[in-house]
Amino acid sequence: MRPPIKWFLTAVLALLVTCPAFGQLLSGMLPILQNGLDTPILLSNRGVRKEIKLTDEQYDKVHKIIKEVRDKYQPDLAKARADGDNAKFVKLVADSTLETRERVNKAVPDILSPEQAKRLKQIQIQVNGLISLNKPEVQKELKLSDKQKDEIKEIGDKLKSDIAGVVKDALAAPSQRLLEKARKAAETVGKIKSLNQEATQKALAKLTEDQKTTWHEMTGDKFDFKFDLMNRPRSRP
Repeated sequence: MRPPIKWFLTAVLALLVTCPAFGQLLSGMLPILQNGLDTPILLSNRGVRKEIKLTDEQYDKVHKIIKEVRDKYQPDLAKARADGDNAKFVKLVADSTLETRERVNKAVPDILSPEQAKRLKQIQIQVNGLISLNKPEVQKELKLSDKQKDEIKEIGDKLKSDIAGVVKDALAAPSQRLLEKARKAAETVGKIKSLNQEATQKALAKLTEDQKTTWHEMTGDKFDFKFDLMNRPRSRP
């Protein structure tokens, strides 16, 4: 099964839509967006850091990893951008994102307490919604039947189609000034977020009462994730 376009798209779309090579960059990024909002993105978010009570010292360790990877790839990214080599730029973005994800995930057990790691995992499953429900490990814990897996896959396929339509409309928009592009990006992000929420609710409705109880245990208390576009990894909590 090819996973649907991932909700992480809502996190990067506002940045990507203003890029001249938006269409190509978006297409190139999709393969690495298949796991939804991952650990580096979550730990770089003010709300998440506050929720899991991440200390300054812990955040500095995470930030150090992110900065090391960013600095490693920055010269090549700058050169690819200057050369107009969009294909290479896309590959470098994908490679740096994957390396950041792998390095941060590997370091998490040594940085976070068990309680912090548990809450972070709950938030990740919760905010990724339908992505999480399509993950084998989540389906196994929920003890989904083959019928439920097929039904959830169908919802995911429909969502993929709907999001593709929204993205197509965004790409078809005529060249605009920066503020107009930003407004269009915000509208597109809102549409995708709404589609994701609706699809997730449809998928959750397929669960039995026992499975819904397990899902609540896996996701914990409701967390209102807000992507702070202006909050870069270098900023403090």
